Amino acid sequence: MTNPLDILDEDTPAKPKRKRRSRKHKRGNVFLRLRDLMRDVSVELSSRMSRTVLMVSAVAFSTGALLASVGISQNAAHQIDADIAASATRQVLVTIPGQSEDSEESASEDENGDEADVKELLPADTEARLAAIDTVQASGRRLDLDLLGRSEVSRPVIGEDNINVGVKGVVSGYLEAAEITPTTDMAWMLDGEQNVAFLGEAAAEKLGIPVTGDTRGLSVNLNNVGYSIIGFLPGEHSFSDSLVIPYHNAVEVAGSDSESQVLILTKLGAGSQVSGVARLAILPAQPEKLAVSQVIAPNAIRENVSDQLTTQATWVGAFLIVLTILLITNSMIVSVTARTTEIGVRRALGASRSSVGGVFLCEGGLIGALGGLAGAALASVVITVVAAINDWSAYLNPGWIALGPVLGMVVGLVASAYPAMRAATIQPAIAVRSD
Repeated sequence: MTNPLDILDEDTPAKPKRKRRSRKHKRGNVFLRLRDLMRDVSVELSSRMSRTVLMVSAVAFSTGALLASVGISQNAAHQIDADIAASATRQVLVTIPGQSEDSEESASEDENGDEADVKELLPADTEARLAAIDTVQASGRRLDLDLLGRSEVSRPVIGEDNINVGVKGVVSGYLEAAEITPTTDMAWMLDGEQNVAFLGEAAAEKLGIPVTGDTRGLSVNLNNVGYSIIGFLPGEHSFSDSLVIPYHNAVEVAGSDSESQVLILTKLGAGSQVSGVARLAILPAQPEKLAVSQVIAPNAIRENVSDQLTTQATWVGAFLIVLTILLITNSMIVSVTARTTEIGVRRALGASRSSVGGVFLCEGGLIGALGGLAGAALASVVITVVAAINDWSAYLNPGWIALGPVLGMVVGLVASAYPAMRAATIQPAIAVRSD
């Protein structure tokens, strides 16, 4: 017996199967739509060339102003950074506080004729300990005998006693740390115990000693002890009016190093770091017995200046960007109004709202990208010219320059968003009847 359902199935025609579109076909359609979209945009932009040039120029000037402002501020920050680094103090001073009473006791013992032991707090290898710090360039100890009232300089040759000349005891490293260059290469003798001395120019004039390269036969008396002159210290500095003797001899005369100090010359920008570890390097067991001059770290100043310059430049550029967005938006709205009939025809022929809005978005994005590209080039030129005028080293940040087209495209898309939405909502029936 035949099943009625089988007969029904035989009489019912089979539904045709839909052919699935391949991915390649879909990609081809997308490409064609993009090509048509770009063609429509290029035709529109070329047909209204003056308007296009105006909007591209507006984007170029705004993005260029923003990039140039930031670039100039970065150049200024780099220059300020270099100036601060160059002017930042490289010298750190280590002193021995609270030792005046011991010094006075030692002085009274000497005045009474009692033999006193030399008391030294600073180790003999102070300079070697500081040299172990990578950022220390030079260092040296110093003791001012004239401030202790322990010095009497005379020169019997000219028949004058107690000439008003300062007396400083230093090691050779102190001259390097103080950036004082003697006329001879005999500074190493300051590390010994011989009776030798250097003279500043003003002190030499007071003592009637000519500043010459040949120091043979030149001598002065310090506390009735003869010292041979082995060189001079030319130029204006703290030793111009001083007799400079070996540090060890000065400590012997003073009876202690309680008034001594250590001068440290650091590498560029390392003053703050060295001041933080100098005491521990000199006296690891008793760092509290030393005091270090405070050096302000320039890093915070540099960062603050750089941040302020960049912030101000960014605000100026952002203000120009907002004005550009308003300008492009207004121009695009006028364009939508002028093309109302065209939009209505497109909609009547089957164009979707998204495709109509896409034309204006693409138009704004293309204008923004072209303007951003031109603005990046303009900013590069402005930054270079400003740096050359101010005698700066030109610094161009590739990241900021490459950001120009992207920033311009974003500006164009934001500016054309509202006009695109307005164009997409136009009704075809109303649009085709508009003038």
